[in-house]
Amino acid sequence: MAYCARRRNSLGSSRVQRGVVSVGMLVGAVTVLVGTPAHAGGDEKTFKARGIGITFEYPASFTSTSKVTFQKSAGSEAVARGAVALDKVNLIIVSRYNLRVPVTAKNLPRFKGEVDSVIGKLAGKPVSGRRVERGGLTGYAYVISLSSPAKAVSRMSVLFAGPVEYLINCQSTPAKRAALDAGCRMALATLRRT
Repeated sequence: MAYCARRRNSLGSSRVQRGVVSVGMLVGAVTVLVGTPAHAGGDEKTFKARGIGITFEYPASFTSTSKVTFQKSAGSEAVARGAVALDKVNLIIVSRYNLRVPVTAKNLPRFKGEVDSVIGKLAGKPVSGRRVERGGLTGYAYVISLSSPAKAVSRMSVLFAGPVEYLINCQSTPAKRAALDAGCRMALATLRRT
């Protein structure tokens, strides 16, 4: 159920666009092919994915993957994507988007309505993100309920670093919510640009 409209967005590009900004929101029935650990050892691993430009620590019980598919999306295509997963539907997905206009802490409020609108389309209702700073990046955080998988929740951070946008989507189902949320908290607390 993607929203499509031709319009000139406030970030300066005229194109057919699904959503706004370059927020490529990815939610619902995410399927991953679980791969091998990114780094073995200890109680945590380090997330590193080609072309993303951020890293973070995550629990050793997660497995890294770059093979992620989505049932529902809105926004632009990511230029790079990676994930760490407990299983096919409980995972932390990281996506990178290149913007035509830099978004900074100073001009971030200009784009809040656009980001809220994209997330709201995915949530099926109006939402308002909470301003956050993670690893020196500013942006907005959201929590939305998903219809598929059943009773799933996505905790999303949309973060900006000038001409780059990062989406960190922590998706969990009730059975693994505690473990996924703990992994998400660790990832966001240790997030840094590379």
